[in-house]
Amino acid sequence: MIFLRLFLLTSATLVAFFVKAANINLEQIPDLPIKNIPSVSTSASFQTNQSWQFSLGGGLSYAPRYEGAANDRLRFMPLFDASYKNGKFFISPIRGIGYNLSDEMEAQYGIRLHIGRERDQDVDPHLNGMGTINYAPEAGVFYNERFGAYYISSGISSGNNGNHAEVGTGIGFSVGNQDRLRVGINIDWGDGKYSQTYFGVTIVQSQASGYVLKAYDANAGVKDYALTSNWVRNYDKKWFSNAGLSFKQLIGSAQESPLTQRSLMASANFLMGYHL
Repeated sequence: MIFLRLFLLTSATLVAFFVKAANINLEQIPDLPIKNIPSVSTSASFQTNQSWQFSLGGGLSYAPRYEGAANDRLRFMPLFDASYKNGKFFISPIRGIGYNLSDEMEAQYGIRLHIGRERDQDVDPHLNGMGTINYAPEAGVFYNERFGAYYISSGISSGNNGNHAEVGTGIGFSVGNQDRLRVGINIDWGDGKYSQTYFGVTIVQSQASGYVLKAYDANAGVKDYALTSNWVRNYDKKWFSNAGLSFKQLIGSAQESPLTQRSLMASANFLMGYHL
């Protein structure tokens, strides 16, 4: 177990350095609120498989420069997903590295190590003086379950930047033999440290901004809720596309932060992928 923990921590740290250097986007795709287990919607059918399965591809995302930013930017978003025994063990830049303890198709729960949200002050002039929040490993647990067409998802993560949790619910349904649609709602919560990291402004940071940003203490609480929609199309047994659209509303301390220029934000993305 000690070796496994060291392996997971080292792997996540190396991935964090790579994505930072490559300046690629690791914002989550609205296909699953918690990027923890392979989505059945990206496969034409669920098949029992005792070996490794891989999906490769990439696409573009158009999203706010940071949470609360007034402007958006276009970024490349990679797709690499590897899973063993239909998701018992999984690894990807977006979902992280984890293990699903469940043997049931409709319910998944387990542990994972993933990359926490980063923020570079150079991405937007409004962040001048705030410094850079680097990618950092986060450890967490997850639980997802489907009830026919409906699903629930939940996860808790902890890292150097604080603790946060998210829960989601929605409905997914097939349209013909090639397409699957999903719509849902997600709610995010952060503790005091997490909220202060991303939405607080210290006295030193306020001074560094030339007092453009006032000192502000962010409190623990619900950070946002989001409406998400997703469309997966399977062109054949190998090729698929994934298009997503989401609308996020910041609330509480996140909405009142001097860093927040826009509390209602939209994001869109499109990916092309190939199952190996």
